[in-house]
Amino acid sequence: MRGALRQKKLKTGRYSLYIDYYPPVWNPIKKEYTRREFLKLYLHVNPTTSLQILENNLYTEIAEKIYIKRMKGLMLDVNGIFNQDALEGDFFEYAKNFIAGKQREKIDTVHYETAMKYVKKWVGDNLKFRHIDEILLKKFKDFLLTTDSLKSKFAKLKQNSAASYYDKFAAIVQEAFYDRYLTEDYTLRVDRISNVDVDRQIPDDAELQLLLENPCEDELVFRSSMLALLSGFRFSAVKILRWNHLHYSPPLDAWYFQIIDPKPSRSFRQYISKQALEILGERKGTDELIFPDLEYHRTRRILKAWFASVGLEEKGKFHNWRHMYATKLIEEGEDIYVVKTMLNHKHIQTTEIYAKVPAKLRVKASRKANTEHLN
Repeated sequence: MRGALRQKKLKTGRYSLYIDYYPPVWNPIKKEYTRREFLKLYLHVNPTTSLQILENNLYTEIAEKIYIKRMKGLMLDVNGIFNQDALEGDFFEYAKNFIAGKQREKIDTVHYETAMKYVKKWVGDNLKFRHIDEILLKKFKDFLLTTDSLKSKFAKLKQNSAASYYDKFAAIVQEAFYDRYLTEDYTLRVDRISNVDVDRQIPDDAELQLLLENPCEDELVFRSSMLALLSGFRFSAVKILRWNHLHYSPPLDAWYFQIIDPKPSRSFRQYISKQALEILGERKGTDELIFPDLEYHRTRRILKAWFASVGLEEKGKFHNWRHMYATKLIEEGEDIYVVKTMLNHKHIQTTEIYAKVPAKLRVKASRKANTEHLN
Protein backbone atom coordinates (compact mmCIF):
# COMPACT_ATOMS: atom_id res chain seq x y z
CA MET A 1 0.00 0.00 0.00
CA ARG A 2 1.55 3.28 -1.12
CA GLY A 3 0.52 6.89 -1.49
CA ALA A 4 1.88 10.28 -2.40
CA LEU A 5 1.05 13.85 -1.49
CA ARG A 6 0.29 15.70 -4.73
CA GLN A 7 -0.96 19.03 -6.07
CA LYS A 8 -3.69 19.75 -8.61
CA LYS A 9 -3.82 23.13 -10.31
CA LEU A 10 -7.26 24.71 -10.17
CA LYS A 11 -8.89 27.20 -12.53
CA THR A 12 -8.65 29.75 -9.74
CA GLY A 13 -4.88 29.68 -10.09
CA ARG A 14 -4.23 27.88 -6.81
CA TYR A 15 -3.06 24.34 -6.08
CA SER A 16 -5.32 21.84 -4.29
CA LEU A 17 -3.44 19.37 -2.10
CA TYR A 18 -4.53 15.73 -2.19
CA ILE A 19 -3.29 12.23 -1.35
CA ASP A 20 -2.96 9.86 -4.30
CA TYR A 21 -3.38 6.22 -3.17
CA TYR A 22 -2.18 3.25 -5.16
CA PRO A 23 -3.75 0.79 -5.30
CA PRO A 24 -7.12 2.43 -4.47
CA VAL A 25 -8.27 2.30 -0.83
CA TRP A 26 -11.68 1.55 0.60
CA ASN A 27 -13.66 4.58 1.79
CA PRO A 28 -15.98 3.31 4.58
CA ILE A 29 -18.09 6.48 4.45
CA LYS A 30 -18.83 6.47 0.71
CA LYS A 31 -18.70 2.65 0.54
CA GLU A 32 -16.42 2.64 -2.48
CA TYR A 33 -12.77 2.43 -3.49
CA THR A 34 -11.03 5.70 -4.19
CA ARG A 35 -7.66 6.82 -5.57
CA ARG A 36 -7.71 10.42 -4.36
CA GLU A 37 -8.50 12.18 -1.13
CA PHE A 38 -8.67 15.94 -1.50
CA LEU A 39 -7.66 17.63 1.75
CA LYS A 40 -9.39 20.99 1.19
CA LEU A 41 -6.05 22.71 1.61
CA TYR A 42 -4.89 25.16 -1.06
CA LEU A 43 -1.56 26.76 -1.99
CA HIS A 44 -0.81 30.02 -3.79
CA VAL A 45 0.99 29.28 -7.08
CA ASN A 46 3.37 32.24 -6.88
CA PRO A 47 3.20 33.68 -3.35
CA THR A 48 4.16 37.34 -3.34
CA THR A 49 3.37 38.46 0.18
CA SER A 50 4.68 37.25 3.51
CA LEU A 51 1.12 36.17 4.43
CA GLN A 52 0.80 34.01 1.29
CA ILE A 53 4.20 32.42 1.97
CA LEU A 54 3.13 31.73 5.57
CA GLU A 55 -0.17 30.17 4.39
CA ASN A 56 1.68 27.94 1.91
CA ASN A 57 4.09 26.72 4.59
CA LEU A 58 1.28 26.13 7.11
CA TYR A 59 -1.00 24.24 4.70
CA THR A 60 1.90 22.15 3.41
CA GLU A 61 2.82 21.17 6.97
CA ILE A 62 -0.80 20.25 7.77
CA ALA A 63 -1.06 18.19 4.56
CA GLU A 64 2.14 16.31 5.37
CA LYS A 65 0.88 15.45 8.85
CA ILE A 66 -2.42 14.18 7.43
CA TYR A 67 -0.48 12.15 4.84
CA ILE A 68 1.69 10.50 7.53
CA LYS A 69 -1.40 9.77 9.62
CA ARG A 70 -3.18 8.17 6.65
CA MET A 71 -0.17 6.03 5.72
CA LYS A 72 0.14 4.85 9.32
CA GLY A 73 -3.54 3.93 9.39
CA LEU A 74 -3.29 1.99 6.13
CA MET A 75 -0.22 0.12 7.35
CA LEU A 76 -2.01 -0.92 10.52
CA ASP A 77 -5.08 -1.95 8.54
CA VAL A 78 -3.04 -4.10 6.14
CA ASN A 79 -1.44 -5.87 9.10
CA GLY A 80 -4.77 -6.41 10.87
CA ILE A 81 -3.98 -3.93 13.67
CA PHE A 82 -6.65 -1.51 14.86
CA ASN A 83 -5.91 2.12 14.05
CA GLN A 84 -6.38 4.09 17.30
CA ASP A 85 -6.65 7.36 15.36
CA ALA A 86 -10.06 6.21 14.14
CA LEU A 87 -11.41 6.63 17.68
CA GLU A 88 -11.06 10.40 17.35
CA GLY A 89 -13.52 10.46 14.45
CA ASP A 90 -16.87 12.29 14.67
CA PHE A 91 -19.66 9.76 15.24
CA PHE A 92 -22.36 12.23 14.18
CA GLU A 93 -20.63 12.76 10.83
CA TYR A 94 -20.41 8.99 10.40
CA ALA A 95 -24.12 8.60 11.25
CA LYS A 96 -25.01 11.34 8.77
CA ASN A 97 -23.22 9.47 5.97
CA PHE A 98 -24.70 6.14 7.11
CA ILE A 99 -28.21 7.59 6.83
CA ALA A 100 -27.42 9.15 3.43
CA GLY A 101 -26.34 5.70 2.23
CA LYS A 102 -29.65 4.21 3.35
CA GLN A 103 -31.50 6.97 1.51
CA ARG A 104 -29.59 6.18 -1.69
CA GLU A 105 -30.84 2.60 -1.28
CA LYS A 106 -34.42 3.97 -1.06
CA ILE A 107 -34.73 2.85 2.56
CA ASP A 108 -36.94 4.84 4.92
CA THR A 109 -34.62 6.67 7.34
CA VAL A 110 -37.08 8.63 9.49
CA HIS A 111 -36.45 6.47 12.57
CA TYR A 112 -32.66 6.62 12.06
CA GLU A 113 -32.83 10.42 11.89
CA THR A 114 -35.08 10.66 14.94
CA ALA A 115 -32.82 8.29 16.88
CA MET A 116 -29.86 10.59 16.23
CA LYS A 117 -31.93 13.59 17.38
CA TYR A 118 -32.43 11.84 20.72
CA VAL A 119 -28.68 11.09 20.89
CA LYS A 120 -27.94 14.80 20.37
CA LYS A 121 -30.58 15.74 22.93
CA TRP A 122 -28.73 13.55 25.41
CA VAL A 123 -25.01 14.14 24.72
CA GLY A 124 -25.01 17.43 22.80
CA ASP A 125 -23.11 18.01 19.56
CA ASN A 126 -19.86 16.24 20.46
CA LEU A 127 -19.65 12.45 20.22
CA LYS A 128 -16.47 10.70 19.14
CA PHE A 129 -16.00 7.00 18.55
CA ARG A 130 -13.82 6.75 21.68
CA HIS A 131 -16.85 7.74 23.77
CA ILE A 132 -18.84 4.71 22.61
CA ASP A 133 -18.85 1.56 24.73
CA GLU A 134 -21.39 -0.66 26.49
CA ILE A 135 -21.75 1.86 29.35
CA LEU A 136 -22.79 4.60 26.93
CA LEU A 137 -25.27 2.25 25.25
CA LYS A 138 -26.82 1.30 28.59
CA LYS A 139 -27.09 4.94 29.64
CA PHE A 140 -28.70 5.85 26.32
CA LYS A 141 -31.26 3.10 26.91
CA ASP A 142 -32.05 4.56 30.33
CA PHE A 143 -32.32 8.02 28.79
CA LEU A 144 -34.80 6.86 26.14
CA LEU A 145 -36.96 5.14 28.77
CA THR A 146 -37.22 8.30 30.89
CA THR A 147 -37.06 11.22 28.45
CA ASP A 148 -39.91 13.31 27.07
CA SER A 149 -41.04 12.93 23.48
CA LEU A 150 -39.51 15.33 20.97
CA LYS A 151 -43.06 16.07 19.86
CA SER A 152 -44.16 17.32 23.27
CA LYS A 153 -42.36 18.04 26.53
CA PHE A 154 -45.57 17.07 28.31
CA ALA A 155 -45.57 13.51 26.96
CA LYS A 156 -43.13 10.76 27.89
CA LEU A 157 -41.52 8.84 25.03
CA LYS A 158 -43.39 5.54 24.66
CA GLN A 159 -41.46 2.34 25.29
CA ASN A 160 -42.03 0.88 21.82
CA SER A 161 -40.75 4.10 20.27
CA ALA A 162 -37.76 4.02 22.61
CA ALA A 163 -37.08 0.44 21.50
CA SER A 164 -37.17 1.43 17.84
CA TYR A 165 -34.82 4.41 18.32
CA TYR A 166 -32.36 2.37 20.38
CA ASP A 167 -32.30 -0.32 17.69
CA LYS A 168 -31.53 2.25 15.00
CA PHE A 169 -28.72 3.79 17.06
CA ALA A 170 -27.32 0.34 17.79
CA ALA A 171 -27.41 -0.52 14.07
CA ILE A 172 -25.22 2.51 13.30
CA VAL A 173 -22.83 1.62 16.14
CA GLN A 174 -22.58 -1.94 14.84
CA GLU A 175 -21.85 -0.72 11.31
CA ALA A 176 -19.10 1.52 12.73
CA PHE A 177 -17.50 -1.60 14.23
CA TYR A 178 -17.66 -3.39 10.87
CA ASP A 179 -15.99 -0.33 9.30
CA ARG A 180 -13.18 -0.56 11.91
CA TYR A 181 -13.99 2.66 13.74
CA LEU A 182 -14.54 0.69 16.97
CA THR A 183 -12.44 -2.05 18.55
CA GLU A 184 -15.43 -4.28 19.28
CA ASP A 185 -19.15 -4.60 18.73
CA TYR A 186 -20.50 -3.20 22.00
CA THR A 187 -24.10 -3.79 20.95
CA LEU A 188 -23.59 -7.51 21.71
CA ARG A 189 -23.08 -6.68 25.39
CA VAL A 190 -26.31 -4.70 25.82
CA ASP A 191 -29.85 -6.08 25.66
CA ARG A 192 -32.23 -4.18 23.43
CA ILE A 193 -35.30 -2.46 24.85
CA SER A 194 -38.21 -4.89 24.83
CA ASN A 195 -41.47 -4.02 23.10
CA VAL A 196 -44.72 -4.04 25.03
CA ASP A 197 -48.15 -5.05 23.82
CA VAL A 198 -50.25 -2.00 23.09
CA ASP A 199 -54.02 -1.87 23.40
CA ARG A 200 -54.68 -0.02 20.18
CA GLN A 201 -57.68 2.29 20.37
CA ILE A 202 -59.32 1.38 17.05
CA PRO A 203 -63.03 1.88 16.28
CA ASP A 204 -65.02 -1.35 15.93
CA ASP A 205 -67.85 -1.96 13.44
CA ALA A 206 -70.53 -0.40 15.67
CA GLU A 207 -68.39 2.70 16.25
CA LEU A 208 -67.64 3.00 12.53
CA GLN A 209 -71.37 2.88 11.83
CA LEU A 210 -71.88 5.62 14.43
CA LEU A 211 -69.25 7.79 12.71
CA LEU A 212 -70.85 7.29 9.29
CA GLU A 213 -74.30 8.08 10.64
CA ASN A 214 -72.84 11.36 11.94
CA PRO A 215 -70.42 12.27 9.14
CA CYS A 216 -67.77 14.94 9.27
CA GLU A 217 -68.99 18.23 7.81
CA ASP A 218 -65.63 18.95 6.20
CA GLU A 219 -65.91 17.32 2.77
CA LEU A 220 -62.15 17.15 2.16
CA VAL A 221 -61.38 15.43 5.46
CA PHE A 222 -64.35 13.06 5.09
CA ARG A 223 -63.49 11.92 1.53
CA SER A 224 -59.78 11.50 2.27
CA SER A 225 -60.66 9.52 5.40
CA MET A 226 -63.01 7.23 3.52
CA LEU A 227 -60.39 6.54 0.86
CA ALA A 228 -57.89 5.62 3.61
CA LEU A 229 -60.50 3.32 5.15
CA LEU A 230 -61.15 1.60 1.79
CA SER A 231 -57.54 1.44 0.57
CA GLY A 232 -55.29 1.29 3.61
CA PHE A 233 -53.25 4.28 2.41
CA ARG A 234 -51.33 6.27 5.03
CA PHE A 235 -51.98 10.01 5.22
CA SER A 236 -48.65 10.67 3.45
CA ALA A 237 -49.83 8.61 0.46
CA VAL A 238 -53.35 10.09 0.34
CA LYS A 239 -51.85 13.58 0.34
CA ILE A 240 -49.74 13.03 -2.82
CA LEU A 241 -52.35 11.19 -4.93
CA ARG A 242 -52.89 12.70 -8.37
CA TRP A 243 -55.37 11.76 -11.07
CA ASN A 244 -52.60 10.48 -13.33
CA HIS A 245 -51.74 7.93 -10.62
CA LEU A 246 -55.12 6.26 -11.20
CA HIS A 247 -55.26 3.52 -13.87
CA TYR A 248 -57.65 0.87 -15.16
CA SER A 249 -56.72 -2.73 -16.02
CA PRO A 250 -59.11 -4.19 -18.66
CA PRO A 251 -57.96 -7.82 -18.16
CA LEU A 252 -58.61 -7.58 -14.41
CA ASP A 253 -61.54 -5.17 -14.70
CA ALA A 254 -59.99 -3.29 -11.79
CA TRP A 255 -58.84 0.22 -10.90
CA TYR A 256 -55.53 0.83 -9.17
CA PHE A 257 -53.14 3.55 -8.04
CA GLN A 258 -49.49 3.39 -9.11
CA ILE A 259 -47.40 5.61 -6.84
CA ILE A 260 -44.10 5.96 -5.03
CA ASP A 261 -45.29 5.28 -1.50
CA PRO A 262 -43.73 8.06 0.62
CA LYS A 263 -43.23 6.07 3.84
CA PRO A 264 -41.10 3.22 2.45
CA SER A 265 -40.14 5.32 -0.61
CA ARG A 266 -40.76 2.53 -3.09
CA SER A 267 -43.06 1.87 -6.01
CA PHE A 268 -46.47 0.57 -5.00
CA ARG A 269 -49.54 -0.58 -6.91
CA GLN A 270 -52.71 -0.55 -4.85
CA TYR A 271 -55.93 -1.97 -6.28
CA ILE A 272 -59.11 -0.31 -5.04
CA SER A 273 -62.77 -1.25 -4.96
CA LYS A 274 -65.51 0.49 -6.94
CA GLN A 275 -66.74 1.93 -3.65
CA ALA A 276 -63.35 3.56 -3.14
CA LEU A 277 -63.43 4.80 -6.75
CA GLU A 278 -66.75 6.54 -6.14
CA ILE A 279 -65.29 8.35 -3.10
CA LEU A 280 -62.77 10.05 -5.41
CA GLY A 281 -65.48 12.01 -7.19
CA GLU A 282 -65.34 13.47 -10.68
CA ARG A 283 -62.02 13.03 -12.45
CA LYS A 284 -60.12 16.26 -13.13
CA GLY A 285 -56.87 17.33 -14.81
CA THR A 286 -54.33 14.52 -15.06
CA ASP A 287 -51.67 16.21 -12.94
CA GLU A 288 -54.05 17.67 -10.35
CA LEU A 289 -54.06 16.47 -6.76
CA ILE A 290 -57.12 14.39 -5.89
CA PHE A 291 -57.25 16.00 -2.44
CA PRO A 292 -55.83 19.52 -2.92
CA ASP A 293 -55.05 21.53 0.21
CA LEU A 294 -55.04 18.41 2.40
CA GLU A 295 -52.90 19.39 5.41
CA TYR A 296 -51.99 17.10 8.30
CA HIS A 297 -52.52 19.35 11.33
CA ARG A 298 -55.81 20.70 10.02
CA THR A 299 -57.01 17.16 9.22
CA ARG A 300 -55.94 15.93 12.66
CA ARG A 301 -57.84 18.74 14.39
CA ILE A 302 -61.05 18.19 12.42
CA LEU A 303 -60.79 14.42 12.82
CA LYS A 304 -60.47 14.78 16.60
CA ALA A 305 -63.57 16.99 16.72
CA TRP A 306 -65.55 14.55 14.53
CA PHE A 307 -64.69 11.54 16.70
CA ALA A 308 -65.26 13.54 19.90
CA SER A 309 -68.76 14.47 18.71
CA VAL A 310 -69.77 10.79 19.04
CA GLY A 311 -67.73 10.07 22.17
CA LEU A 312 -64.69 8.55 20.45
CA GLU A 313 -62.09 11.30 20.89
CA GLU A 314 -59.27 8.90 21.89
CA LYS A 315 -59.71 7.00 18.64
CA GLY A 316 -59.62 10.06 16.38
CA LYS A 317 -56.40 9.32 14.49
CA PHE A 318 -56.05 9.25 10.71
CA HIS A 319 -53.82 6.17 10.90
CA ASN A 320 -56.72 4.26 12.46
CA TRP A 321 -58.40 4.10 9.03
CA ARG A 322 -55.42 2.00 7.90
CA HIS A 323 -55.72 -0.20 11.00
CA MET A 324 -59.43 -0.71 10.31
CA TYR A 325 -58.72 -1.60 6.67
CA ALA A 326 -56.18 -4.26 7.70
CA THR A 327 -58.36 -5.63 10.49
CA LYS A 328 -61.32 -5.93 8.09
CA LEU A 329 -59.22 -7.97 5.65
CA ILE A 330 -58.06 -10.27 8.46
CA GLU A 331 -61.63 -10.70 9.75
CA GLU A 332 -62.78 -11.63 6.26
CA GLY A 333 -60.19 -14.43 6.25
CA GLU A 334 -57.72 -12.85 3.82
CA ASP A 335 -54.29 -14.50 3.75
CA ILE A 336 -51.78 -12.53 5.82
CA TYR A 337 -49.30 -12.44 2.93
CA VAL A 338 -51.95 -10.80 0.77
CA VAL A 339 -52.61 -8.28 3.55
CA LYS A 340 -48.86 -7.64 3.76
CA THR A 341 -48.84 -6.75 0.05
CA MET A 342 -51.94 -4.57 0.33
CA LEU A 343 -50.30 -2.57 3.15
CA ASN A 344 -46.98 -2.36 1.30
CA HIS A 345 -45.14 -3.79 4.28
CA LYS A 346 -41.57 -4.97 3.76
CA HIS A 347 -41.63 -7.51 6.59
CA ILE A 348 -44.40 -9.95 7.50
CA GLN A 349 -43.71 -9.24 11.21
CA THR A 350 -45.12 -5.73 10.72
CA THR A 351 -48.33 -7.16 9.26
CA GLU A 352 -48.65 -9.64 12.13
CA ILE A 353 -49.57 -6.69 14.37
CA TYR A 354 -53.01 -6.90 12.73
CA ALA A 355 -53.16 -10.70 12.80
CA LYS A 356 -54.34 -11.04 16.39
CA VAL A 357 -57.57 -12.98 16.31
CA PRO A 358 -60.37 -10.37 16.07
CA ALA A 359 -63.01 -10.32 18.83
CA LYS A 360 -65.74 -11.24 16.33
CA LEU A 361 -63.99 -14.52 15.47
CA ARG A 362 -63.18 -15.23 19.12
CA VAL A 363 -66.85 -14.87 20.05
CA LYS A 364 -67.80 -17.19 17.19
CA ALA A 365 -65.22 -19.73 18.36
CA SER A 366 -66.39 -19.50 21.99
CA ARG A 367 -69.88 -20.57 20.94
CA LYS A 368 -68.46 -23.78 19.53
CA ALA A 369 -67.05 -24.75 22.93
CA ASN A 370 -70.42 -25.91 24.36
CA THR A 371 -70.77 -29.50 25.53
CA GLU A 372 -73.96 -31.50 25.10
CA HIS A 373 -73.35 -33.33 28.38
CA LEU A 374 -74.47 -30.26 30.39
CA ASN A 375 -77.91 -30.35 28.80
